[in-house]
Amino acid sequence: MTRLCRTALSLILTGATVHAPAQTPDFAAAHRFLKAHCVECHDADTQKGKFRVDELTDRLNLDSAFKDWSRIVARVEAGEMPPPKRERPPQADAEKMLTWSKTALAAEAKARRGGERTRMRRLNRLEYENTVHDLLHVDVALKEMLPVDDRMEGFDTAAEALSVSPVHVERYMEAADAALQAAMMRGPQPEVSTRRFFYDHNKESIFLNQSRQGGMMVRHDGEVQFYSEGDVDHPAILQQLASFTREHPGRYRVRVAARTLDSKGELVTFGVRQSSKKQRSGFKILGWFDAPAETPGIFEMETTFLRDESITIRPYRLNDMRRQRGLSQYPPPDGTAPAGIALGILWVEVEGPLTDAWPPAGHRLLFGDVPMVPFKSLPDHVVTPGHLQELRRGGRLTPSSSQPEADADRLLRSFLAQAYRRPVGEADVAPYLGIVRQRLKRAECFEAAMLAAYRAALCSPEFLFLVEAPGPLDDHALASRLSYFLWRTAPDATLRLAADRGELRQPDTLRREAERLLASPRAQAFVNDFLDQWLSLRDINATQPDKLLFSEFYIEEGGKNIKEDSLIIQSFVDETRLFFHDLLQNDTSLLQLIDSDWTYVNQRLASFYHLPPVTGSHMRRVSLPPSSQRGGVLTQGSVLKVTANGTRTSPVVRGVWVLENILGRRPLPPPPDAGSIDPDTRGSTTIREQLAKHQSNESCASCHRQIDPPGFALESFDPAGQWREFYRTREGVDEIKTKRPQPKASTSQALRGRDVLGPVTFLPGQPVDATGSLLSGERFDGPQQFKKLLLREPHAITRCLAGKLVTFATGRAVDAGDLKALDAIAADAAAHHHGLRSLVHAVLQSDLFRHK
Repeated sequence: MTRLCRTALSLILTGATVHAPAQTPDFAAAHRFLKAHCVECHDADTQKGKFRVDELTDRLNLDSAFKDWSRIVARVEAGEMPPPKRERPPQADAEKMLTWSKTALAAEAKARRGGERTRMRRLNRLEYENTVHDLLHVDVALKEMLPVDDRMEGFDTAAEALSVSPVHVERYMEAADAALQAAMMRGPQPEVSTRRFFYDHNKESIFLNQSRQGGMMVRHDGEVQFYSEGDVDHPAILQQLASFTREHPGRYRVRVAARTLDSKGELVTFGVRQSSKKQRSGFKILGWFDAPAETPGIFEMETTFLRDESITIRPYRLNDMRRQRGLSQYPPPDGTAPAGIALGILWVEVEGPLTDAWPPAGHRLLFGDVPMVPFKSLPDHVVTPGHLQELRRGGRLTPSSSQPEADADRLLRSFLAQAYRRPVGEADVAPYLGIVRQRLKRAECFEAAMLAAYRAALCSPEFLFLVEAPGPLDDHALASRLSYFLWRTAPDATLRLAADRGELRQPDTLRREAERLLASPRAQAFVNDFLDQWLSLRDINATQPDKLLFSEFYIEEGGKNIKEDSLIIQSFVDETRLFFHDLLQNDTSLLQLIDSDWTYVNQRLASFYHLPPVTGSHMRRVSLPPSSQRGGVLTQGSVLKVTANGTRTSPVVRGVWVLENILGRRPLPPPPDAGSIDPDTRGSTTIREQLAKHQSNESCASCHRQIDPPGFALESFDPAGQWREFYRTREGVDEIKTKRPQPKASTSQALRGRDVLGPVTFLPGQPVDATGSLLSGERFDGPQQFKKLLLREPHAITRCLAGKLVTFATGRAVDAGDLKALDAIAADAAAHHHGLRSLVHAVLQSDLFRHK
């Protein structure tokens, strides 16, 4: 293992190359352009921005020259230079200079790279887990066993960020052991059975007899009726199921029968979470459901339970629904049974353990048709090391071969071909066959010898890395790059067969296979992971909006007890994923990422966005009213939340985010003396006023003229993603004594304690100013006008997204040497009406994707 680790480290750290300068074109035309339009501000006397064009060298093989020319292209293309107050050069002259410069930079980049634009990269944690799951047909949590992956340019697929250390190898060995054991068949096929559980069982007494809320959980003929959401310290974890999975872990189909009592046109939403002893309130959402009125509905989901795991059911916003009717969330003081709207759970049913085949597919890959015998039948001299000794005492089954070396050779060839994602030869098999022979000589059992070889293979560079030769990718390397891009896992049998036939490099075959992958439900893995990284959706829980300033984001009970709203957080993420998936599947214009007249919402999100109401927790596509400020990802709650810090918004942060992720423009880093902007917690000074003072420094102002406008346009959205016209402040709240109106109580129901709707938690502060002007001088007032101006740059938007896709797919960030290729990809997409699916195909057919 140590030798394998050293090999991996040496491979990943090797990257420096020496090259001769690329063939140098005639620089005369470019120098004439710079002399006419730039040298006045960037000569020896002026040196604005500490940048000189009068000393530019033509030797692009020098790092400084390559960097300087890259900077010139970026600033001219963005319209920053010449500055707005200067005379603008003719567009044709600027385009000619840019085209020439990009061509020269591309030629130099090609010479520098020597046929290797990308480095060999390691699978990240998600890719590793997916690959092992598909290889061994197991469902074991492996990702959390591995060290967290670093990011570069926002992506954890970047080769330079995916380091390898001895800790990695140690964890890979542990993960491999866990996966291999999960794949083994140890006995006869488990009998599939269906068990039904009722909440009125005595094992559920901890939940039902909770001190304060127990009276709001009514049991009737096996049904438990929730007249309150219950106490967070006593969640409705199904203890009977936990006892069952303690003895019978595995994959199960779960069904819940639920209804809404006293509906009156309203349905109670409830969440089902997978839970454990340590996380009794749940660690994974299995689904959100709307219980039908009176007649129960049956809701089905599927999951894998480890030992002692169960489910927890919790009504959503039931306390609030009851208060709206003037009903209490607490037991009646006279001891009578509660009444009114409630959630009824009749039963929970589990079916399983579910198996697709027996022996399991993973076991068949590992041991084929090798006979299984009880451990106890092995001769006494046969060694069963480690945990196998415990299994031997328990009488479980183990593979036993009468021709161990021949079977090992056959099984290893089949396994390695799938694990390595390519055909294997004698040289590939020999080291692992040697491990088996060595173990067998020590009298270890056949299973122990084979598992040692398999573990070594799963920790080898050929498995852990995407190995690619310089130049055009061969068919198998191309298959891996395609599959890890669109499915986030290794190629399936169909894709490997196309590679085996040598057909995948043909453009038509590559397009056909890409279409097959995109049409599969497994392409959702691409949508989820790409958006998690490009739009930072994985940071959705990194910060939480201030509970007093933005209470609408939470579930509020009486003004004091404010709870996290898991549904709205999930809805934020689902909206963006469904929106992107819709564009991808229908090849709709990617420019709708900037502005659209539709989106996806459920009841909670529509209310939060102040859109026409819809009913239920499920997401559905809706048309936006003409007056709506929503439309496109910039105004979706997910993006607005991850670009704020929970308490306040910053035009600088959001502005930089738009420039880098939507337009592909990276502002220059701030100068050392730029200072910072401290928030005004009292709300007496707006962020715009603070930035105006900050920009008195000319070196700051030059960048903020580009950064601030996109941020100003989005200032109309608060840190929780809600529309606002005023900033909110806590200043003066303590002096406000007026209570908000309290709803009337219905007959025999008393409102008390936290049912009182509590004091004001914020006051309106300064008005929001969402106006601004672009470098071109064009002005906007609010996000809608800004988005219209943004759409005047379709090429920049398309090229930026193409660059993000290339970075995600290849493991290397794009740079100035790639601009010419990206321009061609963007032009191809534009010829197909900027279709998002068309853009993906253009990326796949490009040299950036098809070459190392």
